Amino acid sequence: MSTTPSTQPGAATGTDAEPTPEGAAAPTGVNATPGATTGVRPATSPPGTGVRPPYTGPTTGTQGVRQPVYGLGMIVSLGVALAVFVLAIIAIGDPNSSDIPLAQTTNLIYWFLAALIIAAAGIGAQYAERTAAQAAAAVGRARPESAMATAWAVPVVATLAAILLVATYHNRIMLVVGPLIAFLGNAGALLSRDLLDDAGDSAHRTAIAIHTFVIHAVAFLALSAVYLNKLSSWAAAPLVGIVAGLLVLETLERGAAPKQTRVLYAILGGAVVAEAMIALNWWQTHGWTGGAVLLVCFYLAAGVLLAATQRSALRTRDLLEFGLVGLVAFAVLAATA
Repeated sequence: MSTTPSTQPGAATGTDAEPTPEGAAAPTGVNATPGATTGVRPATSPPGTGVRPPYTGPTTGTQGVRQPVYGLGMIVSLGVALAVFVLAIIAIGDPNSSDIPLAQTTNLIYWFLAALIIAAAGIGAQYAERTAAQAAAAVGRARPESAMATAWAVPVVATLAAILLVATYHNRIMLVVGPLIAFLGNAGALLSRDLLDDAGDSAHRTAIAIHTFVIHAVAFLALSAVYLNKLSSWAAAPLVGIVAGLLVLETLERGAAPKQTRVLYAILGGAVVAEAMIALNWWQTHGWTGGAVLLVCFYLAAGVLLAATQRSALRTRDLLEFGLVGLVAFAVLAATA
């Protein structure tokens, strides 16, 4: 005798099965919950099955696509570090009679190769950023239209800092320190920028802190490398201004100002630090102390300009923060000079 398919609510449609006695376990594969949809996979896998539950939301595509992007950033950073290592080998030698440390063991070939490496660092970083933007857009997380192509700024400055320090000290220690600075500067810049772009609301503060730390660490090394050589103001001020301006431009990526305003603010920030460099040439101090003074000037300029792009007017809290931090820093530096 054939069994008539159950049409009661919650029964498995089209399944030949005997009624389940009260208190007995339901047969495997039969959905006995009233109103359940047949064939729908449970949200989580049963314990001990070894089956990983499927990802949901935009995180699925982002994780799968962005891992190769991180690898590309590492490849660029390793390539730049290797090139700086070659320059460090070239820079080792007997110093000549030049009063400028970075010119004592280097020649035109060194600086020609240095220019090529700096350019390659910027191009590689921007290519990695472009790949990251395309990957983000492919999973529905397109970058904002106001974003500027400034991913090259920090890697270029970090590579410049490594090359200047290698030429300044020209010893075997820089065979390790120089490439390490280049690698950490490039990798830190790219990864912190990716983290800043992709961080959720809960991790945004952490991403900002990492991005800020990388920028200021690179600023300290680059500005110190210039001051250590005690260059004339005609050479040091423009070089310091360019370094500070590029880093301010990258800092303003966290703001909401138009592109033209960011460029203008970057020029203003660079001019402020360049003027501080001119003043430092009249105030003789230790090399790394002078770099710290320039870092404080950069911190104040970049911080105030960033706050101006984030809010319509500076808050009293902002003025107190930058004023007190700057005052304390300058007091400490003056006491230790």
